[in-house]
Amino acid sequence: MKRLLLSLLLLVLLCGSAAAAGWSPVTITDDSGYTSEISAVPETIVSLGPSNTEILFALGLDDKVAGVTEYCNYPEAAKTKSIVSGVSSINVEKIVALNPDLILANAINGEDNIAHLRKLGYTVLVLNPDSVEGTFSSMRRIGDATNTSAAAESLIDSMQQRLDAAAEKITAGEKLTVTHLMSNDPYWVSGVHTFQNELIMRAGGENAFPEVDGWGIVNLEHLLITDPDIILVDSGAGMGEKGENILKKSIMTDPRLSSLSAVKNNRVYVMDSDIFDRGGPRIVDALDDLIAVMYPATSEEPAATPQASGFGAGVLLTAAVFGLVVLRREKLCP
Repeated sequence: MKRLLLSLLLLVLLCGSAAAAGWSPVTITDDSGYTSEISAVPETIVSLGPSNTEILFALGLDDKVAGVTEYCNYPEAAKTKSIVSGVSSINVEKIVALNPDLILANAINGEDNIAHLRKLGYTVLVLNPDSVEGTFSSMRRIGDATNTSAAAESLIDSMQQRLDAAAEKITAGEKLTVTHLMSNDPYWVSGVHTFQNELIMRAGGENAFPEVDGWGIVNLEHLLITDPDIILVDSGAGMGEKGENILKKSIMTDPRLSSLSAVKNNRVYVMDSDIFDRGGPRIVDALDDLIAVMYPATSEEPAATPQASGFGAGVLLTAAVFGLVVLRREKLCP
């Protein structure tokens, strides 16, 4: 009996040593500049942003995800998780009830909310990708924080291969000017230092509004003078809101915009905002979709979702209107 107990004790010690060998405390500085130490592998995780949720699932951490936002609609299994957050509103009581080891946030959640969660003793990482490399950085941080670094690197390698393959589809020739329009009241566009801008450039185009830093407003006269070759609009009701795809219809039927080349040439395209406005694993799908609309002779236009859930750049900008969010990764993700 004593031998059996000693054998079991030795087995437990060996297992514990093996686990320890695969993990050591990590120190991570997030996109807000805050440094956190993670002393043990998180077993319960709350995600306060759709892009974070998609990364967690892509890394095989779905069983550890306990709470998400109402906008976390991909993959399908994300819809089965407890909802603890809206856009900038956070249900602290629900988060406390879940008692997470790790919270993955976004600046859109609000500095005060994030600070409050930290005061309660929770480890919070703020991830704000505004580029493809920023998305890769988020994946690496999550991988480091959850002991899935190998899976993160594998995911990044796979995405990079797809990005390289997409680049080969681009037709050489004069660069088309492109604008990503998220609202027409006012005219919100994606400028530089956004991943939409990087997607446009990777697709061989030029941002029609390079003077706009981050996401910003341009007036009607500026839009008419700039006259982009292609206008990309978010699916849904605009600004990341659910509903039918009304933004394209509004632009195509507005007499003030009838002189625009994109309108006259029927080059106003609906992009799935759940893909195009999120800095997550599907950013490579967004690039494929963009190349398809920019080079229709060799591709088919992607089908946009009729009911966009948002919480990408569109919802981020809605929050910005109310003074609830910052727009850059050095200050911001999705």
